[in-house]
Amino acid sequence: MKDCHCTIYCWETPLKNSAMIWAFLAVSLLSSAWSCPEEALPPCKCRTTPSGNNDITCVAATNIDDLQISLQRMKDRPVDTLRIIDSSLMYFPSDMFEGFSIGKLHLIFTTLRDLSDTGVAFKGLENSLKTLIMQGCAVFNGWTWSELRNLTSLTALRTVKSGLDIIDSDIEDIAHLNLDTIVFVQDTISYIDDKAFSHFQNLKLLNIKRNLIYEIKRSMFPNPAPKLTELHLSYNRIETLPDDAFTNMPSLTTLVIAGNKIVTLEKQLVSPVWKQLKKFDFSDSPLVCDCRIKWMLQEGLPPATYAECDKPENLKFSYLIDLKLDDLSC
Repeated sequence: MKDCHCTIYCWETPLKNSAMIWAFLAVSLLSSAWSCPEEALPPCKCRTTPSGNNDITCVAATNIDDLQISLQRMKDRPVDTLRIIDSSLMYFPSDMFEGFSIGKLHLIFTTLRDLSDTGVAFKGLENSLKTLIMQGCAVFNGWTWSELRNLTSLTALRTVKSGLDIIDSDIEDIAHLNLDTIVFVQDTISYIDDKAFSHFQNLKLLNIKRNLIYEIKRSMFPNPAPKLTELHLSYNRIETLPDDAFTNMPSLTTLVIAGNKIVTLEKQLVSPVWKQLKKFDFSDSPLVCDCRIKWMLQEGLPPATYAECDKPENLKFSYLIDLKLDDLSC
């Protein structure tokens, strides 16, 4: 029996080793097939990160044909991030991304006449593109939100200094997408449609800071807004907020209204979310620290509160967190 067991063991060991070697070779071959090509073809370069992600960066692209040829080498390989930087193009042809799998598309300081030569942008990325970022870009014929309507995997849409001056009702053309993050910052937005974001039921973060917005209405946001956790309205031209501005926002934990022209906050305005806030930023504002804000100290401030007095003169530059009830008089 000993000889029998020995024989089986002796045969099993090389078989196991062989299987492990074949498995290793298979993984290596797959990894090689999914990784970046060895040689770059301008204007794009590809980098495989230590974690195995493929990142592509294309710089100074002015000819769409050259850009397409350069990118074609990554077709059928997963791409974590595609960056197109300092480029000037007419548009992205409708078939440009067919066969690609790209998780994040980041356009930086790039000018376009249109996003697409048809009514649908980024065809082929419907099931892979999760994040679209446009930073310092210009779309000369204007934004047409419906061009993004087929990006069913898109969860984050971010623009920075990209020529947005109004958010009209047509943004509802993409309200059916699974967007949980919308960021439109450092632009010249002065008008938002009364129901602009009202149908974005999955919205968790809305950031419209550093624009020219002067009016906010409750109807602009989902009602109720069960998933909204962060609302950033800072550095606009807001003087007052409606009493119902923060009603039916049961998950809101971050409220940033810094850098506006708001002088005080009545209890009925903020009380629907006050107890659940973890961060409240009312800094860089003409805050009048008088009896009208006593309720804040009485109710207790959120753990991270940023606010300082502008008036009266004896309290100027005093932090709200350092005040006592006796300091606030009318």
